[in-house]
Amino acid sequence: MAAIDVVIPTHDRPASLARLLEDLTEQSRSPGRIVVVDDSAPSEPWEQRYPNLPLHVIRPSQRVFVSSAKNLGWRACGAPLVAFVDDDNRLPLDLLDVLASDLEGHSTWGAVMPGVLYASRPDLVWVYAAPFANDHRWSYRLLGRNAPRDPQLEQRILPTDALPNLSVIRREVLEAVGGFDERLPVNSSGDLCQRIKQNDWEVWADTSVLTYHDVEAPGQPMYWASHTLHDADRLRWEIADWLRFQRRWNPSRLFGPRAGYHSLHFLASHFVAVGGLAPTRLISHAAAAVGGFRQGLGPPSEPRNAKAS
Repeated sequence: MAAIDVVIPTHDRPASLARLLEDLTEQSRSPGRIVVVDDSAPSEPWEQRYPNLPLHVIRPSQRVFVSSAKNLGWRACGAPLVAFVDDDNRLPLDLLDVLASDLEGHSTWGAVMPGVLYASRPDLVWVYAAPFANDHRWSYRLLGRNAPRDPQLEQRILPTDALPNLSVIRREVLEAVGGFDERLPVNSSGDLCQRIKQNDWEVWADTSVLTYHDVEAPGQPMYWASHTLHDADRLRWEIADWLRFQRRWNPSRLFGPRAGYHSLHFLASHFVAVGGLAPTRLISHAAAAVGGFRQGLGPPSEPRNAKAS
């Protein structure tokens, strides 16, 4: 049985992290090490609160965002398998065991994700898998998204082109591709997934195990802006990362207009959700959106550690 370590990036969500750490105490396959990368100000004394967990807490001196936090985390691990778990997850008891067993049983698999339900609405799917839609790499076909659970999509192995929210990845794969690309500070899982596949590894979703995403469910206030409502910096990087990802993997002479068109749904939904904020907050979000577009439409960058074709 292969050892598995866990990496949790977290920022200013102590209640969510505490619930996740409680879930990790009950896993049927215990993690060898749990690396929490906490750039909150101030950070909680997690080691004192959970003395029975194999916790190692990294506290950067400044905010590092998700991709850098994940890289700091996995490089502090020693196990051959690494689980990356966002802090707003609630875990079933067998989650680590099922996903680790997938990689143990399939030597060509480099990474695997579970299906994801809403924690507040476990009858509702957050996503089963995220393969690309039929428009090259411009959008994802989010299987099951915001729909009632579908038995035909559970107990399945499904293709995916992103690793949102939670995944288990072989350490040798992370070393081969250089980990997460920190030039995409927030949203680098899609880019990582493409680089893993480019290096001849397979990436799958296993919906025989389901995790629970503890975020606002559809129909709740601020549903679309739950991660960016109080975080204009994250909004800026969400936009910039998506544009850079698209420009890198789906170049086009008409990239600017097409990227703007594909961004409209996210932007419109976000600003509808934050419409009740104070004018100064709205201005900061508008400035962040403009900054995200300026950064995302800047000079393209090559993928890190991509395999030469």
